[in-house]
Amino acid sequence: MKALKLKTSWLYHPVTIFLLIQVLWIMLMVVWIRWYFEKHSQLRAMAERLRTQAEVEGFGWLPLLEGGILLALILAGATVIFIFWNKQHRLNKMQRTFVSNVTHELKSPVASIQLALETMALRDLSEDRRSEFISMMLDDTERLSVLIDRILGAARIEKKRDKYRLENVSMRHFVEDTLAEDRHLYEKDGHVIVLEDGRDARVAIDRSAMRVVLANLLENAASYSPRGSSVRLRLHKDLRSCRLDVIDNGEGIRGKDLKNVFKMFWRGSEEQSARVRGTGLGLYIVHNIVKDHRGKVWASSQGAGRGATFSVRLPRVRNYWNPAARRNSSPQAENRF
Repeated sequence: MKALKLKTSWLYHPVTIFLLIQVLWIMLMVVWIRWYFEKHSQLRAMAERLRTQAEVEGFGWLPLLEGGILLALILAGATVIFIFWNKQHRLNKMQRTFVSNVTHELKSPVASIQLALETMALRDLSEDRRSEFISMMLDDTERLSVLIDRILGAARIEKKRDKYRLENVSMRHFVEDTLAEDRHLYEKDGHVIVLEDGRDARVAIDRSAMRVVLANLLENAASYSPRGSSVRLRLHKDLRSCRLDVIDNGEGIRGKDLKNVFKMFWRGSEEQSARVRGTGLGLYIVHNIVKDHRGKVWASSQGAGRGATFSVRLPRVRNYWNPAARRNSSPQAENRF
């Protein structure tokens, strides 16, 4: 039964339906043109027989042209409708996948917490075992909190725009401060986060929002990298911008998927989705936050199994080129990057 369903599923695919519509319209146009020529020939023959006119009028191209334009407009309208319908179809499919993933993500820690509480309630445990269960429950509640924050973060993106509290900060100091507080979250599975030497620069960012960006990129790199591997952070700068690269040695990204990684609910192949937990919202949130900071984020990879690099470029704060800032500067002022 399943094999039969797979064999017939192509009939309901959006591309198949669209191609069938195109063939139908082409056949309709061919039939109409043929009918027009036949009727015109019959009218000419009748006019010649009746000789009601001194001269038979020439072939009328205007009705044929009008009919062709009408059919072309109908075909264009059907194409536009198909494009929007196909986008809606893909969005609905991604939303169903998202609901399925979120349901699994919520049920797993809740079931773990429930099991731990039932065990603690029904058995007399030693202090060591009790502490172990409590630690496990705290990890699960943290996982739930991160999941809920991510879902709410995606919903708040539109409301957050134009409400960021921007500060001029050293990008390197910001990364170091974030790692000092959250490094343990990404190294708990044996991963090592390495901040390489690089050229620092000052940028205008909302600390809390950019912290979400860095957290999502690090979590993504750790999730798709083997245990014990390293995730490297590297800073670059040029005259106009500062770039942060997050480099992993994980599964990599296929070339055709690079344009999809920042789409809402997108989570790669079915095999990756089944193996790696997630909601498909992390990189979508990253893309929107960086865009709101007038920056750019992109992914690059040499292929499956060869790791990936996620790069965030932000405009530099170049007060050095501001004449007012130079007049107000003092010898003790902070060095400009």
